[in-house]
Amino acid sequence: MIWNIYNTIREIESSFRTLKTDLDLRPVYHKSDAGTMAHLHLGILAYWIVNTIRCKIKAQGIHSQWNEIVRIGNTQKIITTQGTNTAGVVIGVRKCSAPSPQLQKIQSILLIKPKPFSKRKSVVHKPKLKKNETQYQQGFTPG
Repeated sequence: MIWNIYNTIREIESSFRTLKTDLDLRPVYHKSDAGTMAHLHLGILAYWIVNTIRCKIKAQGIHSQWNEIVRIGNTQKIITTQGTNTAGVVIGVRKCSAPSPQLQKIQSILLIKPKPFSKRKSVVHKPKLKKNETQYQQGFTPG
């Protein structure tokens, strides 16, 4: 019984240590009490999310620490490429890499799509620049 409580406290401290690093959760940097409380509430919300994720994946036999789960999650990348075609139109393509088998297992447990979005293609039209003359500039004559 005492050993289980000790391990639970150890897991909580480990998760908060990782969250403090990831979220830069250091309330002493805030100048007002409201800012400190907002940051503290954000930390508690983040811990609740972490605990929910870890509880769900533990039920399926994955007993990794939070920093290991984050490391596995960071193996999937999003690549954005932009280029200009012959008409001078900027075209952007965004693609998501395939998840590793470890990440795919975690995503399936958490009901997350292996690729959060399909390949996207966007065309960005250049805005036409307007000449911005103020009243002062219009009345100015060199001389």
